[in-house]
Amino acid sequence: MKVIDNSPIDMPTIGQLVKEKFAVGQLADCCLYVLPSNTPAFVEESRNVFDQLLKSMGEKQLLNQYDFEVLDRMPVFDNHPTLSNAIKDEKCQFVMPLNTPSEADKQYLLLRTEKNKLYSDLALLFYTSERISKHCIYELLRQYALDTPEDFCGNAKETIKSEKFWKNYFVSMASDMSHPTFGMRASLPKIREALKIDGIITHQQKSKMMDRMMENIYKYRKNKDQKAEAELNYVLSSLDIESLKLLLTKMSKRQLETFCKTANPKVLAEESTMTLEVKYVGKIDPTFKADGKYRLFLHKDYDQIQVHFGLRDAFVLYLIYIIDRHERDTVDTLNIKSYRSQFVDLFKAVYGDDGTEERFDKLVEHYDAQGNPQQAQIKHCYSDIRMSVSDGCEKLRELPSPFILSDAQDHLYVLKNKISVPQDLIDMMK
Repeated sequence: MKVIDNSPIDMPTIGQLVKEKFAVGQLADCCLYVLPSNTPAFVEESRNVFDQLLKSMGEKQLLNQYDFEVLDRMPVFDNHPTLSNAIKDEKCQFVMPLNTPSEADKQYLLLRTEKNKLYSDLALLFYTSERISKHCIYELLRQYALDTPEDFCGNAKETIKSEKFWKNYFVSMASDMSHPTFGMRASLPKIREALKIDGIITHQQKSKMMDRMMENIYKYRKNKDQKAEAELNYVLSSLDIESLKLLLTKMSKRQLETFCKTANPKVLAEESTMTLEVKYVGKIDPTFKADGKYRLFLHKDYDQIQVHFGLRDAFVLYLIYIIDRHERDTVDTLNIKSYRSQFVDLFKAVYGDDGTEERFDKLVEHYDAQGNPQQAQIKHCYSDIRMSVSDGCEKLRELPSPFILSDAQDHLYVLKNKISVPQDLIDMMK
């Protein structure tokens, strides 16, 4: 794509770029979030334009992997005043966290547009995101070339001979080079093949990979061990910063220990002082539709926060995970389809008579061959869990990763002794 303006390569061609010191836990990189102030008609047109643009550009040709999500309420930005103020001042309709692995700060692209400009403005938003990400990768590659020129040249030799190299920007060759650092996003099927895993990579398998992170880094640094590389690929791609592999292989032992501690939610869970409590309050709140007779509270030091879920199904789904974690020393990926009766019983206990088997069946009716939920309704449940619990963590200044679920293959890392659940709910899971 040709440069169509005169702005610096690491600046937006449209919208406003906001930088924060830390990432907002509720928002995922390269997901286009539509803020709740928009009309249903505008949201639907935005979704259609988003899908059309991805199809026309070809997702496989893009550096980043993009998603679209409609927020039914504003996230809590207590610890992110710059972003919060910018959203209010600009009255923007869209927010997208950018993938910027070479930057210390977290960057967010804000956009305000009109319905008749959606196609051109969202196209520029994609262009801006790709351009800034490629600039960051270029910076990493440039530093790598300066630090170890012989190593860089050896890995780049074959690519430089190829016709593709001469047809694209220098940085766009990143995903095709033989050095693992140049692969921006790990291919999940190839990782499964390298690890000899059929089907999904479960929560327990992922957890063990995290425990082996330092061992795998040393193995890969020493002899380019392929299995160690595959596990690193999976763990790092789940953090959405594939290019960190280069930096990891150059870290000292002390730096590696610090990184592995920060990246592993198991370690964060062990050090966390926050507790989860499911409490019986006896009535359904008419204001918050998902606040039933039982509710979730987060406790840290002398502070207590109630979590307000947006969806009733999401809270009941989270209850299943909380109780399972409370009752087991070791947890793994749950086959939610097998929790039909437990879901119905829990739903009736929390909300009354709306919990039916038909409701559960509609929630889980579409899964693909790998067990990934394809039905939008259950996807929204996992999204609502991430958003709602992260909001509470934000207020208590707690990192959310041990307490949230990224998808159907994930489970909670919070320690079982940090969870309190009424016995009558526990009995419904047996």
